[in-house]
Amino acid sequence: EMMEEMEMNDEELEMELDRMMELFKQLEVEAEMQRAIEKLEELAEDQEELAEETEEFSEQEEQMSEEEKEAKQEELEEKQEELNERMEDIEKDIEDAKEKNEELERPSDLGDQSEQTEDIKQDQQDSQEQMQQQQNQKASEKQKSASQKMQQMAGNMQQMMQQQQQEQQQEDMQALRQLLENLVGLSFEQEALIDEFTITNPNTPRYVGLVQDQFKIKDDFRLIEDSLQELSKRVYQIESYVTEKVTDIKSDMKRSLKDLEERKKPQAAEFQQRVMKNVNDLALMLSETMEQMQQQMAAGMPGSQSCEKPGGKSGQKPSDKMSQGQQQLNQQMQQMKQAMEQGGEGGSSKEFAKMAARQAALRKALEAKQKQLQQQGQGKAGQQLQDMIEQMDKIETDLVNKNLTNEMLKRQQDILTRLLEHEKAEREREYEEKRKSESAEQYAREFPPQLEEYLKKRRAEVDMYKSVDPALRPYYKNLVEEYYNSLR
Repeated sequence: EMMEEMEMNDEELEMELDRMMELFKQLEVEAEMQRAIEKLEELAEDQEELAEETEEFSEQEEQMSEEEKEAKQEELEEKQEELNERMEDIEKDIEDAKEKNEELERPSDLGDQSEQTEDIKQDQQDSQEQMQQQQNQKASEKQKSASQKMQQMAGNMQQMMQQQQQEQQQEDMQALRQLLENLVGLSFEQEALIDEFTITNPNTPRYVGLVQDQFKIKDDFRLIEDSLQELSKRVYQIESYVTEKVTDIKSDMKRSLKDLEERKKPQAAEFQQRVMKNVNDLALMLSETMEQMQQQMAAGMPGSQSCEKPGGKSGQKPSDKMSQGQQQLNQQMQQMKQAMEQGGEGGSSKEFAKMAARQAALRKALEAKQKQLQQQGQGKAGQQLQDMIEQMDKIETDLVNKNLTNEMLKRQQDILTRLLEHEKAEREREYEEKRKSESAEQYAREFPPQLEEYLKKRRAEVDMYKSVDPALRPYYKNLVEEYYNSLR
């Protein structure tokens, strides 16, 4: 028995180590990608500054001496060379992150940045060659182009990671909900089986069939265990003691089956009860985990999420994330429009579909906000959102039809402006002065002399009765009370 327990403990430790290692690898990949995005944004700023410096030098080089021009030219070339090397390092960091991502059991889709990277490197190389030929004005234009492409690449990478996380969270939420339903169903099956064993004679064929049902429950839990172990490697909110509970359930099932086969019903019933109790504990933990994930997903969604304060008033803060989401979508559409004008090719159907889905999410969040305002009796404020909702609906239709025009971009900007105005008004309502209640003044109560004398006598009687030991039998308690009365 001790050897079996040690084997169970080793298995539990191995499962937990596998889970922690997988979570660590995922965290490492996300951290490296985030660092690469930050480096790329910083590099874009430095490249923009160098472009301005090069342009300024191009305008002033006629007024400078040959020595000053040569020194400045050499300095600019060295700075561009340094920026080129930093771009190479960023490209290497992204490739390292992708290699580590492939080592995961379920790799994430990190996208393909090779084409954007090559365009940036080509612009940097062209600018350096033009600087060597002392064509500083053209070099400055190439540097600006490289900076813009860096910013666009960083934005695309950030958006792709956020979208990947949201999709993964939704998939994990569905898997968690299914696991929870299976665990609850397993608990009910175990409870029903315990009741059946109670009324069944061990020497009947019915008893053999019930034992086979217990084996089926064990097999069903094995499937749940595999799914739970895989899910715990992706959902860090699942607490570490889940492996302990799984091990206890397996151990109790094994012991219950052993006792059932030996016709030891009372001992088997004890382990069956433990199985049901641990399954319920596991289901409760998964339910709490699912609630945490829902709160985190709600916090990350565009729109407002409110909570109720005592008194029934909504305690929400203005939904600034809605305007932020609209602004990001506007920037993405402008970048696609610029790419279409420069290259003559439109965006892919997948990109248009993603933008349409994001616009639909923003519209639904705005509709929920409108409904909430109407429920709070602020129908006028909710009516002001209706026009924005209709405009968003038109933009969704245009995106689905891949119709990206300047008029639509103008409508997008108008929606963003009105969203910002609405949020500003909402903040002003949140912090406006409210009427404050004042507590009544407290006055000392004075008793009439006769009442005060009565209260003193009453307290004396109560103190006397408190001195009687309640553990006394009624006969002796009466004697003690008579004694105190005679003293009084």
